[in-house]
Amino acid sequence: MSTNLYLVRHGQTKWNVEGRLQGRLDSPLTEIGIEQAKQLGKQLSDIPFQCIYSSSTNRAVETASYLKGERTIDLVKKDSLMEMSFSKWEGRKWSEIQELFPKELDEINNSPENYDAKESQGETLLDVQERSVPFIQDILERHVGENILVVTHSIVIKVLVNYFRGGSIKSVWEGPDTGWASAFKLCFTKDGVKIFYEGNEIS
Repeated sequence: MSTNLYLVRHGQTKWNVEGRLQGRLDSPLTEIGIEQAKQLGKQLSDIPFQCIYSSSTNRAVETASYLKGERTIDLVKKDSLMEMSFSKWEGRKWSEIQELFPKELDEINNSPENYDAKESQGETLLDVQERSVPFIQDILERHVGENILVVTHSIVIKVLVNYFRGGSIKSVWEGPDTGWASAFKLCFTKDGVKIFYEGNEIS
């Protein structure tokens, strides 16, 4: 018997297209993002999910509503699934962040374990791990043997997948990139966890 956790990133948003960092701020799904969510909903339509949890951010909730479809289960919103906070950086274009905070941006990209968030006044990657992992562990214990759908954000997904692969913060960016409205599937059994991305098992 396995407990199957599906980690889904929200669909494309207006700020994604504009090249702006969202973090805790929000922007609506684009028409493409809505279509991405609907298409993934079709792909997942045959899976009998017993529960759906979503980041409380609108872009994730909207995506989750398309994935829920006709299922008669609650869509539970959780702040612990929100994207990593970048505070002062949020709403800015990546090009502007590169110009104003080159050292910190290089650090989070290339030495994530050393990123201290002093300039952004947001979260570190360890902060994200310490709020998201206990939540996931809790729902895994409460939904043993079930199919769990979680709709969240790119960095949160990377942190969770990295953690369950046994990685440290240093290795958080290793592995597949998370496309819009894409899904990781983590299968938990008594023998451990197997992780799949878009149908392919990753080591």
